[in-house]
Amino acid sequence: MTPWLRAAGIALISRRFRALLSIGMVIGISVVGTLALWSNSVSTQSGVFTTATINIQADASKAASFAFSPTGLLPGQSAAKVVAVTNTGTAAFSYSAAVQSSSALGQGMTLTVVAGATATNGVCGTGTSVTTGTAIGAGATTFASNRGPLAATNGVENLCLQLNLPIGAAAGLAGTSGTVLFTFTATAGV
Repeated sequence: MTPWLRAAGIALISRRFRALLSIGMVIGISVVGTLALWSNSVSTQSGVFTTATINIQADASKAASFAFSPTGLLPGQSAAKVVAVTNTGTAAFSYSAAVQSSSALGQGMTLTVVAGATATNGVCGTGTSVTTGTAIGAGATTFASNRGPLAATNGVENLCLQLNLPIGAAAGLAGTSGTVLFTFTATAGV
């Protein structure tokens, strides 16, 4: 064996030997003792928290029923009613509104909505136009979206709802009665 190979063998043995000693030291320290890590903990309890509520009402009711005036409409005439959309919940919200009807007369009408207006002789006065001439069908048609926000506990927006009997209304609607359903949906949060 040449002196160079002998030196390389000793170096290899030496490396292996050192690695073995290192592993032995790690195992020896963990078996014999610890590295004295101190620890402590504490628990805390939160104070009371609550969730908010949203509560939308139309004319101070969850199931409002109201009449439009005047009655006995002829083609080209309208009936109007101001409805107060109110927030009685604990969080501000925005809302949307939809209309639909299951009756032929209701479906023969169109809808005009003016925010902040009064109703006089079946017509909405001046205010902010929300929709004009919206057709009313058997399925819900959204006529207002992202209205508000209405402030918590007492936010209110007055909407003048005007039902219009078009001048070209079908003759079969004469002498009939009908209803429309308005649905106001509040949303709050993200």
